Amino acid sequence: MASVISTANNTMALVGLRRFIERLIRNRKRSLFEYVILATMGLFLGAIIKYPNRAFLTRARPDLKDKAVKGYPLLGNMPQMLKNSDDSLGHLHAAFKHFGDFFSLTIPLFGRVILVNTPEHFEHVLKTNFNNYIKGSIFRDQLKDILGRGIFVSDQEDWRFHRKTAANIFTTKLYRQLVTGAFQDTGSDLCSVLDQHRLLHRPVDLQEQFLKLTLDAFGKLTFGLEFNALTCEGPNEFGDAFDYLTANVDTRTSNPFWFLTDRVIPGKRRKLQEAIGVLDKFGYMAVEKRRAETEEEKEKRPRDLLDHFINHVAEDGSKLTDVELRDVFVNFMIAGRDTTAQGLSWQFYLLMTHPRVMKNLVREIDTVLQGSYSYTYETMMHELPYLKAVFHETLRLYPPVPKNVKMAVDDDVLPGGLRVYKGDVIGISSYCLGRNKAVWGEDAEQFVPERWLVDYGALPSASGGGDVSVGGMKANTSPFGKFKAESPYKFTSFNAGPRLCLGQTFATLEALVTSCMLLQRYEFKLVPGQAPATPKPSVTIPMTNPLLTIVTARQ
Repeated sequence: MASVISTANNTMALVGLRRFIERLIRNRKRSLFEYVILATMGLFLGAIIKYPNRAFLTRARPDLKDKAVKGYPLLGNMPQMLKNSDDSLGHLHAAFKHFGDFFSLTIPLFGRVILVNTPEHFEHVLKTNFNNYIKGSIFRDQLKDILGRGIFVSDQEDWRFHRKTAANIFTTKLYRQLVTGAFQDTGSDLCSVLDQHRLLHRPVDLQEQFLKLTLDAFGKLTFGLEFNALTCEGPNEFGDAFDYLTANVDTRTSNPFWFLTDRVIPGKRRKLQEAIGVLDKFGYMAVEKRRAETEEEKEKRPRDLLDHFINHVAEDGSKLTDVELRDVFVNFMIAGRDTTAQGLSWQFYLLMTHPRVMKNLVREIDTVLQGSYSYTYETMMHELPYLKAVFHETLRLYPPVPKNVKMAVDDDVLPGGLRVYKGDVIGISSYCLGRNKAVWGEDAEQFVPERWLVDYGALPSASGGGDVSVGGMKANTSPFGKFKAESPYKFTSFNAGPRLCLGQTFATLEALVTSCMLLQRYEFKLVPGQAPATPKPSVTIPMTNPLLTIVTARQ
């Protein structure tokens, strides 16, 4: 009873206070400042009424019904995005489990974001109506201070120029040379590092070493730079700057006001500029070194990626500036360094946590290569199906670029009748599609390389060694059947459609050669007591912690 009386008294007090304020405002002359305050409050309250659960200036979408995630007035879903930024991929995957094939968010300045998760949606956006879905100004603004106007952030004619020019280098002739030469050279450097750790009984961080390996290989082969990351102990200036930037840029995808917070957070602006300065230094170093070459020096080395861009002449007779060439350098280095290294890191982690798969893979390598350390393009691409399946299964679960966005140029309708309006952002995630049980089966979240193989169960067991035939099959033939590729709209780890990754074969061969070299020589075990590996927030998909591994010589 007392609580009821108290509540009644409080209500009467509030009513009395309101009436007092009303009389006060009515009985005296208001200042201009008060008019502004009252008008602002009125507009604010009106905006809250109009945008009760979505971001300011976004279109209401009653047609989305329960597929539109309810947000906060004016802010939309920005608070949830910021709260989940430490594990954005995990929360994105959980959201698709809850909502199904698609759902929608709203974020201030970004507008409405529609996230899709079926091969049909991916094919429509990445191929069928390709010209309607561009990187757009939001994505470009987030990355332009780092990537400039390179291939990752460019659209339409700028993108076509970069792709057409870069395509000149990625040929079968180059791949054959890499398998027999450069990939084995950098692999040998890595083996030397592993031997040092092994003999000293020290664990090795495989992720760190793989990043150094791909930096050395790609830097030398495409831009003529000798990073010597593997042969130099300690931190790597270029790699550290690159890792810092890709991690920080990822935060911009959930924070529409990043251009303010980057300046407000103490020291962040300075760190960003310092890291960008490191990229600039190496980019301009490569360009300066190439421009200073004599004709005789040019003739002594093979033509590389930088040659194709630095020698390009536009229709008006102009050539690329040093700034534009710097952008070329940075964009292709992120593709050549991070993606393959991270793929190898996740692959070896999965092998070490799945002994059955490791045993099968070593068996295939021993059976096919029969102790030979001399590799060929044909062997890597066609005679090691289980190894190829392991690498692809790794990328299915941990794709090099786990999420991406596109902006709609005009209104459109996606498969299934989902309407998209001009300016809407379409979010696609290879990470989530690879875990979609409706696409990959009930074991979609499990590491099962056999899903990539055909005729596996029908083949006899191979004991390996010699040239003896087993059931009509040579003993140096893989006992694991044949590799079966999937649709690029189902397996999107290398993108798909016109933007399909130019370096797909390059990355695959580098990973396969490196895997063979290591697994023929060593056994790998995780250092006990480590937490399970998890993705670190980044544009790509590095591991949060070092991949500490005990390396021993094979018996």
